Amino acid sequence: MGRQSVIVSVLADTKRFRSGLGNAASALGDLGSKLGATAAVVGLAAKKGISRALGIEDATAKLRALGMQGEQIQQTMNDALASVKGTSFGLDAAATVAGTAVAAQIKPGKDLQRYLGLVADTAQVAGTSMEDMGAIFGKVANNQKVTTEEMNQLADRGVPIWKYLSESMGVSNDQLRQMVSDGKVSLEDFQTAIEKNISGAGRIMSDTTSGAFKNMNAALGRLGAAFAAPALTHAK
Repeated sequence: MGRQSVIVSVLADTKRFRSGLGNAASALGDLGSKLGATAAVVGLAAKKGISRALGIEDATAKLRALGMQGEQIQQTMNDALASVKGTSFGLDAAATVAGTAVAAQIKPGKDLQRYLGLVADTAQVAGTSMEDMGAIFGKVANNQKVTTEEMNQLADRGVPIWKYLSESMGVSNDQLRQMVSDGKVSLEDFQTAIEKNISGAGRIMSDTTSGAFKNMNAALGRLGAAFAAPALTHAK
C-alpha cells in the first residue's frame, strides 16, 4: 500500500470516528433530555402530591372536628372521590367541599355524591375551582334555600342559573325573581335545575385538550399524594 493510500485510509477512519462520536453525543443528548423531562415530571408530581396530601389531611381533620368517625369519614371520602372521578378536580378539593356539605346536613352516600358532582359540574362550566363553587353551593345548603346573592354569583361566573331555574320550575323570569326574593326556591329546586342542564359536564369537558392537560396534572397530583401522604406522618 502506498503512502497516499495510507493517508486516505486513515482519513476515512478518522471520519468514521468523528461520525461515531457525533452519534454518541446525540444519543447522550437525547438521554439527557429524557432524564431532564423525567426529573421535571417527578418534581411536578412531588409538588402537586404534597399539596394534595396536605389538602386531604386538612379535610379529613375537618370531618373529625365535625364529629365524624372511622366509617363515616371513609364514606365521605369515597363520596368525594366518586364525585370527581373522570374530571380535572382532585380529591383534596372534593373533600374540602364535602366537609362544608356535611356541616350543612348533606348526608354521606348518594345525597353527598349528587351534591358534590353538581358542584364539580358547575365549577367546570364556570371555569372556576371546585372550592370556589363549593362556597356558593354551601350557602344554599346552609340556608336550604337560594338567595339573590348566590344566583348573581353564579350568573357572574357565566352560569345561566336564572334560565335554568325558571325553565325547571315552569315560571317566568320575573316570577322566579320574586320567588327567590321570598325565599321560596329550595336547595332541592336548585340542584334539580342544575342536574337537568349540566349534569356530567365535568366529564364531558375533560375530553378537550385543556381538560386532558388538567386531568394529567390531577393524575400527577394523585400519584404524588400516594408517596407524600406517608411522609406527612413523619414530618409532624
